[in-house]
Amino acid sequence: MKISNKIKLANLTTWTMVITISFIALFFIGFVVTNTFDLNVFTSRTSDFIFSFIGFSSVIVVCSAILNISLNISLIADSKAQEQKDKGTSFVTKKFLFYTLGLIVIIVSFLFLGDYLTRQNEKNKLVSEANDIISRYQKSIDKISLGLDTSKIGDIPEILKFLSNQKQEFPTVALITSDNYNGQLTFLAINEYNNKEDLKKPFYNNSFYKCQIHDCDYLNTYFNGQTKNSHFWTEKNDYKLYFPFESKGIKYILLFTKYERSGKFGSY
Repeated sequence: MKISNKIKLANLTTWTMVITISFIALFFIGFVVTNTFDLNVFTSRTSDFIFSFIGFSSVIVVCSAILNISLNISLIADSKAQEQKDKGTSFVTKKFLFYTLGLIVIIVSFLFLGDYLTRQNEKNKLVSEANDIISRYQKSIDKISLGLDTSKIGDIPEILKFLSNQKQEFPTVALITSDNYNGQLTFLAINEYNNKEDLKKPFYNNSFYKCQIHDCDYLNTYFNGQTKNSHFWTEKNDYKLYFPFESKGIKYILLFTKYERSGKFGSY
């Protein structure tokens, strides 16, 4: 094989490795950023494709490396060193690094944008589906407010179970109400699994609702009469929509909860 052909083939395999490794590095950076900041961007199917692509790229790198060795790239590189230097290799290297850095910035920005769009899309879907449940099954929801102040409170878990099974978007629909414990405002939760007899005990047999600071702030403002708005909260792949109700002086919240293993942006 002519030396010129060897050089061309060697350059081809070298650039193949450089470009492929760059793609792998960029995907790895995206993966690290996504997991570090709990960004909700890709579906499980998209993630599987990415890992398959990385595996395929790794095979290309290995094959290219073997071909490089067989062509004695190191000797060819030595013979071409002075020529490349005269052509301004340092400029090409700086230019390549500049474009690589710019590409990394674009990818990171895309991940954060994807996370924002995913969560906004999920918020709109949850609000829309919750409104549909509330309007469609208003009679059942009315029975909740009646049950909270009567002996029929044991019927509430069955109603919540019914509501939870109406939409795939909501694996669970729970109820949150308030009470006073030693003069302190506290929150109680009722779900479809509560025992009827437990609901007749003080504080529903200690069924206190464990909230985080953002949830607690909203619950405090609502049960203290400072707001009547709903509240959307998200963390990692979890989504919660707090929908307030008030009937005959009784306040309570329906909590629509959705848990996902991956985002949705990658499917659009």
